[in-house]
Amino acid sequence: DELLRTACGTPNYVAPEVLNDRGYVGSTSDIWSCGVILFVLMAGYLPFDEPNQMTLFKKIGRAEFTFPPWFSAEAKKLLNAILNPDPLT
Repeated sequence: DELLRTACGTPNYVAPEVLNDRGYVGSTSDIWSCGVILFVLMAGYLPFDEPNQMTLFKKIGRAEFTFPPWFSAEAKKLLNAILNPDPLT
């Protein structure tokens, strides 16, 4: 399969591999975005939300976010797996 190269999407939901400009698999990046949506549905706010776009992209690339205290261990495990910045794992 050929890698996609067009960077598109709402910045807060974009997968790290889309931002790194080396090509990405569309379905894998869609899973990341679904993880962001799941986090928002459970927490009520975005896991990655910064006014400065470069800071936002750095946080996305490192998967730097914190869970609210009401998240269960299972929810944290699931979201850590989905919001893993390495699409190959």
